[in-house]
Amino acid sequence: MPHPTVPYVLAAPGYVAGGSDWEHLTEWLLRGHGWRDVSTIDQHTALASHDGRLHVALNRRGAWTWNLRATTSAGREWAAILGAHLPVEYVTALVDTMLRPASRHDSDVLGPLHTAGWTTDATATTAVSPDGLVRFAEETAVSPTRGGWHAACTVDGHTWWTAVFSTHTPPGVVAAFTRSLASDDPLLRMAIGTPLYGCGSYTRLTQTLRGYDDEQAQLEARIAEARGHRLAAAPPAAPPTSSRRAPRAQTR
Repeated sequence: MPHPTVPYVLAAPGYVAGGSDWEHLTEWLLRGHGWRDVSTIDQHTALASHDGRLHVALNRRGAWTWNLRATTSAGREWAAILGAHLPVEYVTALVDTMLRPASRHDSDVLGPLHTAGWTTDATATTAVSPDGLVRFAEETAVSPTRGGWHAACTVDGHTWWTAVFSTHTPPGVVAAFTRSLASDDPLLRMAIGTPLYGCGSYTRLTQTLRGYDDEQAQLEARIAEARGHRLAAAPPAAPPTSSRRAPRAQTR
């Protein structure tokens, strides 16, 4: 059955574009990367990598928050808690970085924001977006799942989303987040519900001919690409063991 025609728009900046379809991430991990569904309760989606080091969970019961957990090569655990209305594209960028080996070039957390014209304080640990809606700061750790870095998008006193990265979160993962924040590329969204309430004066909308079918085609392409890389990297299968028994030596 064809999907009903719904008008779409391109929304910028992305951090006020809304969350979009969470299955763009979960389907990519399940079908593309071969992750396991380890959900144990209703209205809660939990996925894990094959080696059990990486976890992505979505609490759909009410808060619609993403929880990313992983263990570094040094054995340190870290977590990121990402609130509702944070674009799923941003969450996907973080997970994509979790899947790749760390690089020395990924450690510049504030660099993308500086390049994009965000302002910083005297200590160079806090950055604010040019429109004043997003604040990104380094904070002192107060618990295993808080501290490290914290971000919030607030419009006229209403907080649309927050993002908290624990102390041992790899800099490359946090830098993937700041690159998403700094990007001026618009995000594809349904026209219905866009812009977010109260964000109209801060959101740039552009009409587009792209729509639901284009979104799905892009998702399927990303799934196929991930599956192809995974299969190419998989070790060759061992040859099947013959079920026939070797003939016994005759004795006299």
